[in-house]
Amino acid sequence: MYGVMSYLNVDGDLLMVKKSQKKGDPNSGLYTLPGGKLEPEEKGLRSVEGRLEATIRETKQETGITLVTPKQIGIILFDNEGRIFNNWPNAPNYLVYIFSATNYRGQLIDKGDERETPLWVPEYEIPELPKNPGDTKMYEWIKNSRNLFGFFGVIRHKGREIDEENTWVDFF
Repeated sequence: MYGVMSYLNVDGDLLMVKKSQKKGDPNSGLYTLPGGKLEPEEKGLRSVEGRLEATIRETKQETGITLVTPKQIGIILFDNEGRIFNNWPNAPNYLVYIFSATNYRGQLIDKGDERETPLWVPEYEIPELPKNPGDTKMYEWIKNSRNLFGFFGVIRHKGREIDEENTWVDFF
């Protein structure tokens, strides 16, 4: 599977989404970055712009915020072979394109009782939030890539925990 996530940090606050409990959602009940799946026409060389359009679309759908001039900063393969999720049996691998922006238009939307709640979270609170173990690596890699062009990383698991020996990143 292929997806996008957006990292919008404004004055030390990070745009995030708190997901409700939902079967088949690896982020069920957790905090995560806005994002979602790529449509078939947004994958590969058929549409290089597709990933950019998808990150803008998914962020707006989930939060009400429109990213201004996001740029791709990384790619992560979430290698789910051998990974155990509470509510997602036989999870496929997920290749996720990470985009970053510092400017935006719009305001957070109140989605009422929908499955996700958009919010601004102070960056210093991120380590304490309930999230997938791989997201901790992702935030670390994003921070370490700030003065570089980007990164490519692979996050592997042993059951519910990160397989540190086989998780790696290259910065470029």
